[in-house]
Amino acid sequence: MALESREARLRMSILGAVALALFAALFARIWYLQVLSEQELTQQATENRIREIIEQAPRGRILDVKGRVLVDNRPSIVVTIDKETLLSEVPADEIDDLFLRLATEISATGRLTKVAEIRTAFESDRYGPFAEVPVVSDISEELQVYLAEHSFEFPGVNTTVVTVREYPYGELAAHVLGYVGALNESELLAVADKEKTYQPNDEIGKSGIELFYEDQLRGTPGRRVVEVDKFSNIIDVIEESPAVAGSDIRLTIDIDVQALVERELRLGLERAREQETEFLPEGIIEYRAPAGAIVLLDPRDGSVRAMASYPTYDPSAFVNGIAAAEFDELNDPENDLPLLNRAIQGEYAPASTFKPMTAYAALDTGLIGSRGILGVNSPYLDEGIFRIPGCDADSCEFQNPDAEALGPTDLPRSLAVSSDTYYYNLAYNFDVRRGFDRDSIQQAAAQFGYGEPTGITLPNESPGRLPTPDSMRAAFEASPEAFPFGGDWTTGNTINTSIGQGDVLATPLQIANAYATIANGGTHYAPNLAAEVLDPITQEVQLTYGPRVLDEIYFPDEFQAPILQGLEGAVTQSDDTEDAGTAVTAFQSIGFPQDVWRVAGKTGTAQRQSLVGREAAKAQLAGVGP
Repeated sequence: MALESREARLRMSILGAVALALFAALFARIWYLQVLSEQELTQQATENRIREIIEQAPRGRILDVKGRVLVDNRPSIVVTIDKETLLSEVPADEIDDLFLRLATEISATGRLTKVAEIRTAFESDRYGPFAEVPVVSDISEELQVYLAEHSFEFPGVNTTVVTVREYPYGELAAHVLGYVGALNESELLAVADKEKTYQPNDEIGKSGIELFYEDQLRGTPGRRVVEVDKFSNIIDVIEESPAVAGSDIRLTIDIDVQALVERELRLGLERAREQETEFLPEGIIEYRAPAGAIVLLDPRDGSVRAMASYPTYDPSAFVNGIAAAEFDELNDPENDLPLLNRAIQGEYAPASTFKPMTAYAALDTGLIGSRGILGVNSPYLDEGIFRIPGCDADSCEFQNPDAEALGPTDLPRSLAVSSDTYYYNLAYNFDVRRGFDRDSIQQAAAQFGYGEPTGITLPNESPGRLPTPDSMRAAFEASPEAFPFGGDWTTGNTINTSIGQGDVLATPLQIANAYATIANGGTHYAPNLAAEVLDPITQEVQLTYGPRVLDEIYFPDEFQAPILQGLEGAVTQSDDTEDAGTAVTAFQSIGFPQDVWRVAGKTGTAQRQSLVGREAAKAQLAGVGP
């Protein structure tokens, strides 16, 4: 009897200990939940009850100088998928079936959509686990209504209306305007601290004006803080700030002039492609003229009136995203890089368009002039060939094209008929005469903007290249194998530089801006593309961009007059056909009214460095006027 009593007491003790342990664990959990995790759980409950809704703000429009809309906005209905809802309500093995049914419904309306496109968008790392993921854009209103009415068939599938870019003038000024695209990871990090907040699925300017003026064009997103019930229905609005559209940008571009310039550029390239192939000693060089650029500047203030690059592209291809294959085609060298803005990014040998820089250097240093060693109007006898005195090697001989002898030539005529040997002689004198810097030409050209970005209000401008003895030595030390003849600057290098060849490179904009400086008498401007920032509602001017003077170059009449005389002679009809300017035929062929407009200009044809024959015929006409 006593044994049974002891066993009963032992069992009760064990049972009591177990119960005590269970109650201790329960009390510990209650204490943890009510005390230690109160703040965390309260925050989670609040997050489930409080939602923040971000409303996209329209980007500002881009206008031409007369107020015509070049880039606008239009509404686009977008299909989105709520990741949290879909993953919680649709079994994993049925998600692909839902995507198939969604793609079928969208495609039936004429908006061809593949399941893979929806899946790729949905699985993108750009969006968090609770994000509304945009998967298909530009669906019809009928489909929007259908999806709303059949929401039970498509858990998590919603629609929203956003604004996207619209281009009323199609491809016109595409390189100037640029395009927008979805933020990538590096861009998202770069804008993390911006006052105008960005979301992972937002768009940002990628090139052109869209990129350079992103801060002005981007609107301020709207924000709504709402309270929702367990079915995600809004029951109260706690806080609200409306979206504010971005500012409009009025450019200096005239779209009518832009259209004319782009048409003439295409026609000029087509005519160039029809030229006969030229036979040279080392083979056939085909002048295919695959690409080109035109810049039209107002020399009075540096305003860009037109800027064209060919081949071009359609910026509307980037609306709602561009396929990778299509983007690769636009960046393919075999397609001549349509996305490249050759006006500011293409670097070419300026060739004879560079000769006014050498002429200015000779005038500014006193090598030529009224009191110079060589007179402005003192004729140099152009015999078609220039040989460096005291040097008998073949490399010491430099020629005009086809070794044509042009006879007695002064400074104005040297520009009109484009005498190379006249400038070879100047270069030689710079190189050997005591008291002159052998880089006098480069010093002069740098004042006119060669070798540095112009400062135009566009991103990714190329600086060109202005070689000097110091830069050549540095390049040699960096890559000796690229300089089989050593890194020492020679008279031959100065000679090549004098006619814009050798290692001289410039963008079309740099050349145009240098000629604008000649035309206005020495005021060197940074080119402007934007004139004003406007309020999107009232159109009141918020900010004005005035002329930006970079330098005032010493350019008295005695310097400007002979250079302009030569540049006018290059395009003016001459009674002596043998003495006609090099651009006369070009102006005659288009029936240009030279008796109405005063025009000056210069042709240039780049040749391969140190080799016989031409690498490419880059015929450039740097115009000055009216």
